[in-house]
Amino acid sequence: MKGLFTALLTILLITSGSNSFSEQKESSISEKLPSVTESTLSSKPENGTTQKDTFVIDFSDYEEGSIEEWLEKKGFELKEAAKDRKKLDLDVDEGALFLEAKKPLMALIVKESVDLGKYSKVKIEWGVVKYPKGASYEGKVNNEALLVLVFFGDEEISSGHLTIPDSPYFIGLFLGRHDIGLFLGRHDKLNKAYKGNYYHEGGRFVCLGNPKPGETIISEFDLADAFKRYFQKDEVPSISSVALEIDTTSSADDGRAVAFIHSIEFLK
Repeated sequence: MKGLFTALLTILLITSGSNSFSEQKESSISEKLPSVTESTLSSKPENGTTQKDTFVIDFSDYEEGSIEEWLEKKGFELKEAAKDRKKLDLDVDEGALFLEAKKPLMALIVKESVDLGKYSKVKIEWGVVKYPKGASYEGKVNNEALLVLVFFGDEEISSGHLTIPDSPYFIGLFLGRHDIGLFLGRHDKLNKAYKGNYYHEGGRFVCLGNPKPGETIISEFDLADAFKRYFQKDEVPSISSVALEIDTTSSADDGRAVAFIHSIEFLK
């Protein structure tokens, strides 16, 4: 997976629908993050749950100290704007990792070479406090407050362009604003497999929910079934990498957004 980060970075840059932008004056979000509102769908996995048929990445076990070091101990590496607290603020509250974009940015938190084996489903407990203004896959502004990327195997699949690096198969999962463009056809459709500008053979982006700001939901998604349908394959490669991504490069309101995540659970 040596070239994964290069491919991942390229995937995000060319699928975000973003144009070049000049650095805008830093704006601070002074209001306190609202408390997480639990929805009827939410339930919390036990801390440190690791069973034969599940693999949990738990963001609720932070106690004290550097959040960066805590994430690194979980096997994550911070890339791009994720390294800069003036651009992306990280906090842990109410048993969740909060990610706050303070300006137009693209940030990555990558867990490479996880080698999860044949897990077939994923369950994510998460939510969005502030959606990137104007973000909409239906509206061709492919930005997200938080995207969970799941990579499969290590086979390099064509990007569709000679100068763009190939990448393993991937599925990106995100939450879309519940009220955006409802009457203008810009409302992101649930479980619709969106394509970016490239990687049509090996990449899809899927909206798993439209929660209200501050609402916690649990999204369950059948990765194996989706992989077979999206890429017309009979066999599903093992999950090989996982990444968190925040992209507000094409969003209005100074690119500000806030999301949170409690856990990512892979199930057999």
